[in-house]
Amino acid sequence: MLATIINFLAIIIGSVVGITLKKFIKEDVTKSVLKAIGIVVFIISVLGVVKHTVTIDENIIKTNYELLLIITIALGTFIGEYLDIDKYVNRFGKYVETKFNKSKISEAFIDSTLIFCVGAMAIVGSISAGLGDSSIIYMKSALDGVTSIILASTLGIGVLFSAFVVLFYQGFLTLLSIWLGNFLPIDFINGFSAVGYVLVACLSLNFITEKKIKVANMIPSLLLVIIYFIIF
Repeated sequence: MLATIINFLAIIIGSVVGITLKKFIKEDVTKSVLKAIGIVVFIISVLGVVKHTVTIDENIIKTNYELLLIITIALGTFIGEYLDIDKYVNRFGKYVETKFNKSKISEAFIDSTLIFCVGAMAIVGSISAGLGDSSIIYMKSALDGVTSIILASTLGIGVLFSAFVVLFYQGFLTLLSIWLGNFLPIDFINGFSAVGYVLVACLSLNFITEKKIKVANMIPSLLLVIIYFIIF
């Protein structure tokens, strides 16, 4: 659990540093940096999808989880659009914005939360920490700390709030692994990570283009992955 707390503090400290730097960065520079971040995040997310869906067996390239991706992304987005999750997230964000006198908190919160929480490093690292090996989470803490500086300097204070999701999410997985051991099968980790990286790819496009994708409405896709593996 200590490793997750360190990860939490790394994001908090990085966000504070980034928010401080934001005051000295011109808006034009911020927009250019944000687009550059979007390109890098898009490349990382595509590589993440490939890493978790492509295998090489006896020099033959095989792809996995295509059906899972199609079903969960399409159905999850349908559910999210029907419930209009994005509207409620933005409504809550506007409320927080009035309290802190800041703008685009909800957007920054969602974007940074997905970046910090999606992927095998968060899942496998948390389980490994519960089993006594915290090295992956310590490495992730360093990466998240640097990333939070960059994100907070461009997106603002919303990045800081994502640290609390990381604390709950990774802490929950760590406590479960202490109780149950290595309880998640590799197929689930790969499937969950692949779907997650698709969402990250979508939010990276929001950094680059003017027309926004409602990534919040795609979040039910991650819940559907869990249901899919429970059933099948």
